[in-house]
Amino acid sequence: MSYNLRKLNIYVFALLILLTAACHRSIPHTAVSEPSAPLSFKSIANIDFTEVRRRMANGLSFDKNGFEAEPGYKITFLKNDSASVWSPDKKAFINFLVFLEPDSIFNVARSYFKMKHMSKDSLVLQVLEVQGDTLHMKHSLVYMTFYANNYLKNVLHTDAKTLGKPDKRDTLFIEHKTAVAKKNPDSAFAGRQPVTLRSLNPLLTIDRVNVKPDISNNYDASDYYMDPEFNITINKAYEDFAYSFWVCVGAKGQITFYRSIDYIMPEFRESTIKTIKAIIDGYLKAYMTATPGSTLGIKHTSWVMLNVVGKK
Repeated sequence: MSYNLRKLNIYVFALLILLTAACHRSIPHTAVSEPSAPLSFKSIANIDFTEVRRRMANGLSFDKNGFEAEPGYKITFLKNDSASVWSPDKKAFINFLVFLEPDSIFNVARSYFKMKHMSKDSLVLQVLEVQGDTLHMKHSLVYMTFYANNYLKNVLHTDAKTLGKPDKRDTLFIEHKTAVAKKNPDSAFAGRQPVTLRSLNPLLTIDRVNVKPDISNNYDASDYYMDPEFNITINKAYEDFAYSFWVCVGAKGQITFYRSIDYIMPEFRESTIKTIKAIIDGYLKAYMTATPGSTLGIKHTSWVMLNVVGKK
């Protein structure tokens, strides 16, 4: 259920959390025919830019899996070889070295970008996906739009938060995906406001698995809504058991088995799935309630991972 585009947030502001200095590595290989003139930031030096929009190549804020590309980057190019970048975690600007590469590509804060447009009022950057020592230009599908703070305030008379909101096209996209997922659970997608579970019986306890973004998971905070996971314990069960599986939570909160996470040997597959479904019907549906996931205020079918332990 993970998706490469989710990790693109890694290359934007999440890696800033623990970094205090940038280290340069040689530019990964990419297909570049005739490099343009070397990129220079001298014309925009010391201008404060704030990201106002982040979109996929199709112009939408969301991808097919429900991941939302959210703006939140702030940068000021101090010279041609350094920049000050905002760290949401430290709530402060941190200085990084900037390394210029051919074809308007540059590296800052261990992330690669391609400059698509540059003026004193605005910037457009393409976030470059890196795998090993290779830049995958065809898979680099996220674009960031920046406005100078002065331009935002004194010319547009608005703010980044207002400009960064999803638009009508995003709403139509989510409405379409919701209709498809209603008919076909395989088309379910993550809710930007994920599913929540609430126990109705003291015999059943629920713990939401919250993975803190850090160096071990590449500082990716999107797992909270992209892959919601719960640990559920049922006391006084008919026997001891432990199963991990995905369920679909429909737009009305209905829970249905989707697939097992653990490998099941063919000869035990039918009986094991039958047991899991019985646990869902006999315990989960009776002992807890589910609030469906939603995106842009639209409730829709999404997946949830459950680790269910029964104690006799």
